[in-house]
Amino acid sequence: MMSYKSEERDISDSEFQEEYELRKYEYLKRERIRVLNSVYGCPYCIGKRYYHPKELPQHASNLDRGSQRRTRGEQARHRALERYVRRYLCVEDSSEPSTTTESPAVCDRDRERLFVWPWMGVVANIPTQVKDGRRVGESGSKLRHELATKGFDPVTVHPLWSCFGHSGLAVVEFKKDWDGFNNAIMFEKDFDLNHCGKKDYVTILERDRGQRLYGWIARDDDYKANGLLGEHLRKNGDLKTVCGKEAEDQRKDAKLLCNLTSTLKEKYDHLREMEIRYEETTQSLIKVMDQKDSMVKSYNEEIRKMQQIAHDHFAKISLEHEKATQQLLAKREELVQCEKKLQQREVQIENERSKLLLEKKMNETATLEQEKADKSVLRLKERKGEASQENN
Repeated sequence: MMSYKSEERDISDSEFQEEYELRKYEYLKRERIRVLNSVYGCPYCIGKRYYHPKELPQHASNLDRGSQRRTRGEQARHRALERYVRRYLCVEDSSEPSTTTESPAVCDRDRERLFVWPWMGVVANIPTQVKDGRRVGESGSKLRHELATKGFDPVTVHPLWSCFGHSGLAVVEFKKDWDGFNNAIMFEKDFDLNHCGKKDYVTILERDRGQRLYGWIARDDDYKANGLLGEHLRKNGDLKTVCGKEAEDQRKDAKLLCNLTSTLKEKYDHLREMEIRYEETTQSLIKVMDQKDSMVKSYNEEIRKMQQIAHDHFAKISLEHEKATQQLLAKREELVQCEKKLQQREVQIENERSKLLLEKKMNETATLEQEKADKSVLRLKERKGEASQENN
């Protein structure tokens, strides 16, 4: 748990109580209250008791008003807790607090005062020691870590060095936004609560300051001062009032709003133009798609017709081929039969030819024999005629 013993000193003054409460309120805005199973833990009470979101404001209110034994520091812390819970914690869920930046927490008399911007703080009376003829002190990173631990969220810490070494002064730079300004104010209030502010630093003699650090937010008197501090502030910052910074932010916001409005109008006009183009392109695409569908449908119909024609033609050719094949087979069978008949007739003709040749040969032989016979008869007749003549 956090220790608050050093913070209980001198919180009796009502103004300091309000400032202390405001500081704790700002701390709660930067940190998260511990959540366990949708219940919240009080960051200021010892122990591990948790409260329902509806119970936590009542707990803070009871500790603020209900006990005389509570120190004013505890009461101020719980008032800050009650204020934080009622503003930032939703009783229906455990969502994180809003990060909206509030107006700077300064009184009216400080709103017209000149501050150094970017917001800066001054830390003085930093312990130094002589080493090798030069003064040395703690590093800026160590001091930055200490300030960050207290919740002031510094950006950088610049120790100021001279030709003699560490000057015992450091400039703390905070963020440039209003959160950074509030952190700078809380930084100053923290030192004021411990009587270590600028007024104390100026009025207390150097030998009586001891080892305590003094700090305050950098204002116009620091900016215009001679020496290392003034030179560093003038080199790295400007003077601005809270009202002036607010007016500047408002002008920037107004300009930004005007630019954003103009940009939004341009974007809207461009969007409308794109929508019109989109509609035209969509209609054209729909028309093209319809034409494509029609072409595809026609193409498919033509392909179907061509396939049907090809199928019918193939069927016709197949039928004709089958018919021709049957005719060829029949013709072949007919030719085979004719061939057989021709072969038979050829055999028969050959037989008849052989027979005729034989008959021809026999006829010729008979003719020759007849001729021979005729010749013999003729010779006999001649012989008989000669004989008769001789007889006569």
